[in-house]
Amino acid sequence: MKKLITVGRQYGSGGGEVGKKLAEALNIPFYDSELVEMAAKESDMHPDVVKQADEKATDSLLYSLITGGGLRGVSDAMQYDMPINDKVFIKQSKVIKELAAKGSGVFVGRCADYVLDGCEGLLRVFIYADIETRIARVAEYENLTPQKAKDVIVKTERRRKTYYNYYTDRTWGSISGYDLCINTTNIGIDGAVELIKCYVEKKG
Repeated sequence: MKKLITVGRQYGSGGGEVGKKLAEALNIPFYDSELVEMAAKESDMHPDVVKQADEKATDSLLYSLITGGGLRGVSDAMQYDMPINDKVFIKQSKVIKELAAKGSGVFVGRCADYVLDGCEGLLRVFIYADIETRIARVAEYENLTPQKAKDVIVKTERRRKTYYNYYTDRTWGSISGYDLCINTTNIGIDGAVELIKCYVEKKG
């Protein structure tokens, strides 16, 4: 049976690492930053341009009003003069759907839970952790002071929330939008992977 696992995550919770290790454990493809390169190729835009717009909502009031905060069903004609951020979202969504149609995979971020809504075998996971744990992890990984790490977390979380809420009809981090929410504070990355594997097995 096809396994489509989407991973939403708080910054510093280890969600990306959980997704990567889970994909390795299940022997299925892993998609995170790879989606940026795929979207760039799909849209004929330079990868650096796509990276700058990755998981960032447009600041265009016009398109916000036109789409009502979502971009499903937007025509090719409308895409022509569309802000880069919106084009990137649409192209990434197309790539995600095409990859899911081909087979199993773990997808990190990029509103994948929304994009793949209704697909058979979909499991929506959200990874979070206590703020102290996230500060410590970000400070270590990015060689920052605890205060700088906290500032980065706050800024990144705000951006992710704005992005998700803008491009979907849902609220980022809301428990009702996920099948499984895991706090990595005490069980760590490997513990989270084991929990998800068990859930996948029980789910069938």
